Amino acid sequence: MEFEFEGKMRKKHYGYVGQVDKFQEIQMSQRKLRIVKKFYRNYYSERFTRFYVKYKYTDLAIGVDKFNLQMLDGVYDLVRNHYKELERLREFNKEFFESFKPVDVSLFQPITDIILAMAEASKLAGVGPMAAVAGAFAESVGKYLLKIHGSKEVIVENGGDIYLNVRSEVRIGIFANFDSEFNKLSIILGPGEYGVCTSSGKIGHSVSFGNADAACVIARSAVIADAFATKYGNLIKSEKDFEKVLGLVKDDIDEKRYILGVLFVVKNKLLVYGNVRLSV
Repeated sequence: MEFEFEGKMRKKHYGYVGQVDKFQEIQMSQRKLRIVKKFYRNYYSERFTRFYVKYKYTDLAIGVDKFNLQMLDGVYDLVRNHYKELERLREFNKEFFESFKPVDVSLFQPITDIILAMAEASKLAGVGPMAAVAGAFAESVGKYLLKIHGSKEVIVENGGDIYLNVRSEVRIGIFANFDSEFNKLSIILGPGEYGVCTSSGKIGHSVSFGNADAACVIARSAVIADAFATKYGNLIKSEKDFEKVLGLVKDDIDEKRYILGVLFVVKNKLLVYGNVRLSV
């Protein structure tokens, strides 16, 4: 596990080195230890204390209102356990990991919370369960920090997919592509619990059958937001598809699916619908 801790004591960093089990404290003099080199992670609000956790393919940036060292082992163990749950499932059901359509998990034994959440979200969106995996991990970690460590505010970002639970207004920056004129925009969110997830046909490693620069979904759940971002991203080949996809969005914004709004970008075209507040 690797992470970087930044608070008021900016000269002190804590981290695991490689895959060793022993926790080590690293004192730095003037410069920061840049483990995670994702430029958009440089713009966290100073009201959050940040730390990073990395395990296999999961790379988390976490912000909390109050940090304690026990969070590190706790988050690491939680993520590792989720991997074990999924790896056990893969031994007897590869369809869950390879399907681009919903998979019936009613006969799975044992069925864990994260597997069930992914399956239910994929069923609502009509996509494969793995379309919701990043949002599911982010939400699980966020709720763990709220429940077990008593965090009052938390933001968990997993490869650009975000779970947050906040008590005052926050702004989430938009990254549509490296040269997008819409990168100057931010989504404004009031107090509450949200998932903000984005699918892209042009950047990132996730599979998308579309060609959107960004298909962003704001929802009350990161698992739901992730699944529906994949759904819409798959359908947007060009700005000509906005009207067709908007019809689906209007049907999907309801209490059952918890979706609040969407933001789509294709080249120099922007579509925003629902309860979405923007700021420059």
